Amino acid sequence: MKNNLLQFGRNAVYLNVFGIVFSGLVFPVITSIYYPQPQWENPGLFIASFHPLQTATFFCGYFLVLGSLLTFATLSFLAAKEKKIWAVSALAINVVFTAVVFLNYIIQTTYVPYLAGNNPPEANYLLAAFSMANPGSFAWALEMWGWGGIGISFIFMAFIFGNQKTERVLRVLFLVNGISSAASALITSIDMKWLFSPAGFAALITWNLLVLGIDFILLAWFKNLQPIASME
Repeated sequence: MKNNLLQFGRNAVYLNVFGIVFSGLVFPVITSIYYPQPQWENPGLFIASFHPLQTATFFCGYFLVLGSLLTFATLSFLAAKEKKIWAVSALAINVVFTAVVFLNYIIQTTYVPYLAGNNPPEANYLLAAFSMANPGSFAWALEMWGWGGIGISFIFMAFIFGNQKTERVLRVLFLVNGISSAASALITSIDMKWLFSPAGFAALITWNLLVLGIDFILLAWFKNLQPIASME
């Protein structure tokens, strides 16, 4: 039973890694080379420069968010009885804010392409509000607070890990990820323009590398738990 749970956890982490690599690296690079969206000026320029491939990064974002949620579900089952309250709280927070991020990706993969492709009268107003090409859009508020909330769930989940070396490392990385994600959301609420600044891009790259590091350590931890589960 526990072996099946560990395999489920590994698959969830692989899903998350796929999302990070393709939503955060592969498709942003491809679109910037072949179908770049210029710096935001107005909806008309966005429509003229729009290509469906630009939505690929958000489609891959579904894998990123789903992988994170399923990983948390696995960790909540693995948590020791006396630490279940931390794990269940983390999972509940993750579910709420995952819904926020999912909503944003639905907007980016479905509603924004409709507006750009059909250019209805309301597109002029709605694209400015919902396209993530605009650093001041409502979509960025959803994105940053969605991931900020997921970051808070990482803070709660950090406390399920024990004192074994790998678990201590995971606890520290979960806390760093959670605090930095929540801080980024707070900074965004003060100045949304920072997202497209050098500091914003540096924070995005650092966050992706941090989550990748967490994923690889989690995979190793699940692997180390396998022999123990086999003996139970």
